[in-house]
Amino acid sequence: MNGQIIEARVLGQSTFEVRYEELGRNGKRKERAEPTESVFSVTDTLGREKIWYFQDTVFGNELSIQEMRWFIKGEQDARSGYKPRFATWGGFLVGAGASIALNLEVNALFLPPIYAGAMALPRVHVTKGSLTDPYLEGEPNYAYGYAKVGRTKRVLRSLLSTAAGIAVGVSVRQFIINPNLEGYD
Repeated sequence: MNGQIIEARVLGQSTFEVRYEELGRNGKRKERAEPTESVFSVTDTLGREKIWYFQDTVFGNELSIQEMRWFIKGEQDARSGYKPRFATWGGFLVGAGASIALNLEVNALFLPPIYAGAMALPRVHVTKGSLTDPYLEGEPNYAYGYAKVGRTKRVLRSLLSTAAGIAVGVSVRQFIINPNLEGYD
């Protein structure tokens, strides 16, 4: 259960899996199956909803059905609206600045995991622009779902931006600041 809504034609539902036919990227239909423990609910063409999620602490399903709806809504809102700009620009500046200033070449590859680990620590706040339902503003389960996806986005973006900053920084250091022109007389 990651909050994704899959538009597909349901072929069959059992206690073990939900089989569906999905339109692929190339226009062909693909038959897929998801285990029912990873499906929250299935809505048919008439609008009837079959809920597969159930609260059971033995399986790790500690939230009630309504709380899980709020959690999933938080995941969806974070996926569509959370933009970790500070982590992205900070990672680029740390990668480029450290590789230029400290002349890090191969050792610069340690920077992305260190910076991403540091970006995993701060709390993710729900941004007002990504909040689709104003009644969920103070709901802790909504915030938990939002933070789960938001933290993942922030860590991945910081990894990629720090690596891009290192590539730019090493290139600037090697080709502009300190070009090695020996042997080209």
